[in-house]
Amino acid sequence: MMHPPDGRSPVAVALGWSSRIMSVSLEMVVPGLIGNWLDGRFQTSPWIMVIAFAAGGAVAILHLIQMTKPSGNRGPARQAEEQEKSDR
Repeated sequence: MMHPPDGRSPVAVALGWSSRIMSVSLEMVVPGLIGNWLDGRFQTSPWIMVIAFAAGGAVAILHLIQMTKPSGNRGPARQAEEQEKSDR
């Protein structure tokens, strides 16, 4: 079985990605639902909901951009591997 370069199991990688996808999905939907509730409470339909969905979408897009940027931070397994190579 082939493991990712950071040494995690494929199941751990899959769970990490599924939690990222879920958090981005919730960032898009929850503000709109709260806006819908506020619209019903203040009788301003549909303005708060539209603004909340737009804000949630913007936050989700920013989060997706942040997740796809390559990071200079390598995992601990990769750092240990590089340290071993440099010690030799």
